[in-house]
Amino acid sequence: MLFLTVALLTFLADRVTKLLALKFLSGKVVSVIPGFFQLRLAENPGAAFSLFAGTTGLARLFFLILLPLGVVLFILYYGLKREHQTVTYVGLGLVLGGALGNLYDRVFSGKVVDFFDLYLGSYHYPTFNVADVAVLLGLLLLLLRRS
Repeated sequence: MLFLTVALLTFLADRVTKLLALKFLSGKVVSVIPGFFQLRLAENPGAAFSLFAGTTGLARLFFLILLPLGVVLFILYYGLKREHQTVTYVGLGLVLGGALGNLYDRVFSGKVVDFFDLYLGSYHYPTFNVADVAVLLGLLLLLLRRS
């Protein structure tokens, strides 16, 4: 099924790029487009934009593990429950694969590996990864199919 294939490929792309980032970017910054884009290893103990990074105990378990797990299960159920258009399957697969990629990091290492760094002057957009890009693209596809 297309939905699960996209999710699996997204998850694998995320895992491989994070492992490469850990291996090759530790203590290094690689300029890709000077003044705009670089590769830089960052580990985020929270959620998007470091939300809940300082949260501990049950709140951390809920917001960083259980809630995302619930979202993953809902997307899985929704994607498998009935027929969808191809663009819906691709969008859901991207969101599922990205969500699983970051959830995997949180469960097994307590933090998410990020390495894409966009910046302009002294402004740095929060560092992100392939899973984040996949979730964004998947959500955009799901929104655009409704227009």
